[in-house]
Amino acid sequence: MNRTDMPLRRALAATALGLACSAGMGRAAAAPCGPLTVAMYEHGALYYRQGEQWAGIDKDIVDELARRTGCELRMTRDSRIRIWTMLKEGTLDMTMSGIPTAEREGFARFTPYLQARNMLLLRNDAARGAATLEQIAAQPELKVAVIKGFKHGAAYDAWLERLRKQGRVHEAPDYATLVRLFQYGRVQAILQLSSNIDALQRDTALAGRFRVLDLVPRENVVGALVISRLVAEAHAAKLEQALRAMREDGTIKAIMERHVSHERAQVMLAR
Repeated sequence: MNRTDMPLRRALAATALGLACSAGMGRAAAAPCGPLTVAMYEHGALYYRQGEQWAGIDKDIVDELARRTGCELRMTRDSRIRIWTMLKEGTLDMTMSGIPTAEREGFARFTPYLQARNMLLLRNDAARGAATLEQIAAQPELKVAVIKGFKHGAAYDAWLERLRKQGRVHEAPDYATLVRLFQYGRVQAILQLSSNIDALQRDTALAGRFRVLDLVPRENVVGALVISRLVAEAHAAKLEQALRAMREDGTIKAIMERHVSHERAQVMLAR
């Protein structure tokens, strides 16, 4: 080999190696986002059946996240208790409107987009003297239903624990069962997010049959996009960034106004 050719050969080899590395990095950067499974649960304006289709704030947000990021997001339905179990076990990628706790943050990451308050809905045929949590607790004939696995904030959760010890709390597996228990008088009270009140007041089976008590006005509940910590960091960050952009540019508020009143949407948007 001619000595004068050696530097040239080394330069060509280095260039080829660099091009190969660049191509590899390009393929890695173009790695597909998903498919990721997003488990949804029926819950008032957030996710509900509309004829033969499913609709709601959470569904529209997932659709927009998929459009903006190019991620393939596959929506499924399940119970709330199973959703949290699967997230903890690492067999589910995402869910919506989740409430962060110290335990949950160990296996999932949370990006808030809505806020609401839990309201106590009390049947009109229940005791008229029941207007506070203490007054309700003092009347053993009054029973309450909640959806199993839900967190309602410190004040309500402590109150519910007292009633559980007295056998006065029904744990419904889903939203539809919760509403039926209330509708047919199996329980006298249910806890509902303020975002669902409008729809329940329009429900012909319930309209005019209950009153709404705002008993813990300072305790707001934050709903968040929930992503398993097993999802690739790059994909999770892309989805979170898109959600934050949707919150800032008014998209989330516009989505909320498709399903709740303008006034309700104003207070629901997470600050």
